Amino acid sequence: MSGADKNWNKKVVLFKIETTEGTDATPASATDALQVLNLNPQFMDADFKVRNLELNYFGAKPSLPTSIKRGATFEMEMTGGATAGAAPGWMVPARIAGFAAPVIVASTSATISPITDAIPSGTLYQYVDDLLMQTIGARGSMGFTIEDDEIPVFNFNMLGRAPTALASQAVPTAPTLTGYPTPLIASTENTVITIDGFACGVRRWTMNSNGDLQYRSLINPVDRVIMADRPWNGELVIQVPDLTAKDYFAKIRPGTTMVANCVHGSVAGNIVTINCPKLQIGGNVSISNEQGKIMATMPVTALPNAGNDEITFAAT
Repeated sequence: MSGADKNWNKKVVLFKIETTEGTDATPASATDALQVLNLNPQFMDADFKVRNLELNYFGAKPSLPTSIKRGATFEMEMTGGATAGAAPGWMVPARIAGFAAPVIVASTSATISPITDAIPSGTLYQYVDDLLMQTIGARGSMGFTIEDDEIPVFNFNMLGRAPTALASQAVPTAPTLTGYPTPLIASTENTVITIDGFACGVRRWTMNSNGDLQYRSLINPVDRVIMADRPWNGELVIQVPDLTAKDYFAKIRPGTTMVANCVHGSVAGNIVTINCPKLQIGGNVSISNEQGKIMATMPVTALPNAGNDEITFAAT
């Protein structure tokens, strides 16, 4: 109801790839709704230019905002597209984080791979109750967390610019959230992770694209958010195996790379596969005690092989 108090616990998130960068793609509840977790809207992030007026009295000086940025962070559950060959919802925002449109093999798989050029932009609508915050020209970062006995998630960080109206009031249509199967807990039953061809005991694997998002402003061109780079890296927390079976420590000095693979799920329509062809231990490794077992925390970097292939995601 117009004028009523806003309820923080009522949220709808819509997202759509833009045909023209910075032009509102008008995402719709029936076709462009995202099923998200832990939404954190960023209302605005602007610079304020103070008008240093010379006055004959004390007091604060007025200011004007410039470079008004906005975006959001949220998570999406790591699930398939409900049927084999359907692209899951998380593949849509992945595009503004530096991925091509999904390659679909009918009734089999949907796969996304990184790109360097022509990274698209998107329009994000965030409704908190009937408070609507729109973001246009958005680009983003993405990552994932797979942890034992937790629901694996993709995380997204979007940055764009605000339209003329910083907020408006509109009651969203009920979102259509089909194509989101029930997630699976990361476990031995549901998840297989191999690092350098070896199924070590994994506590947690996190990676992030670390998208270098920069707000660019000039007179005449429309302000925009650009992505300057996307160096994928993260962290593996594993139980140290018998070194005669697999010696990860021997790979540190020579910078040896490893193939990393994760298959989460086993039923068609809800299987997600992650591949890194050249994962390198890229930082200081530490060891610790966990229930009397030696654990290793290894910073890892996903290196390109031929280029635009450092990490791929598939849903089958």
